[in-house]
Amino acid sequence: MSKVTGHTSYKGLTAQQHNDVFDVFKNFLSEIKPKRILEIGTAGGGFTLFLRETLNDLGLEDTPIKSFDVHECPWYDDIRKQNVEINIENLFDHSYFNLEKPEKIVPYIQEEGTTLVLCDGGHKIGEFNMLSPFIKVGDFIMGHDYVDTWTNYKENYVDKIWDWCELEEKYIEQVSIDHNLEHYNKEIFDKVVWVCKKKMA
Repeated sequence: MSKVTGHTSYKGLTAQQHNDVFDVFKNFLSEIKPKRILEIGTAGGGFTLFLRETLNDLGLEDTPIKSFDVHECPWYDDIRKQNVEINIENLFDHSYFNLEKPEKIVPYIQEEGTTLVLCDGGHKIGEFNMLSPFIKVGDFIMGHDYVDTWTNYKENYVDKIWDWCELEEKYIEQVSIDHNLEHYNKEIFDKVVWVCKKKMA
């Protein structure tokens, strides 16, 4: 029987995540206690709502979530009522090589305390590469649908764990070197197809 997941839901909202992502992220959020979260790609909203409720459960009600997507969805207003800021705006140019509206997010990222940036929109490679230069020492940046190599994806993920690979290490290797980003709990996050990197001093 196939173990492939991806159509998970959270409280009736689509999450588009691996089944095990909820436990992994709950432990992660408990560990790093972010002061704010920036999410690119609200989509079905299930994962966004999960993040909000998990932060609340951890006593981090004051940690804001700022989420961006390019299309409004009928369920976004209900999520907004739960103290999530959802913005309908593309921050990037059509090539996904340039951040067009840095003023919308860069000051937010660079506020004091740990920022967690989640790249889960329509062009994860571009998002990761464009946002990495703005995170501070001690911040985290993550990207979804990640498998470190295409060979690993084809051999160990397809029809077994996850059928989507939109981000490989080779596409974010240079920005990781340039900005001193190091893998964080790689083995754990590999299992739920996320990359997590921390900016080191």
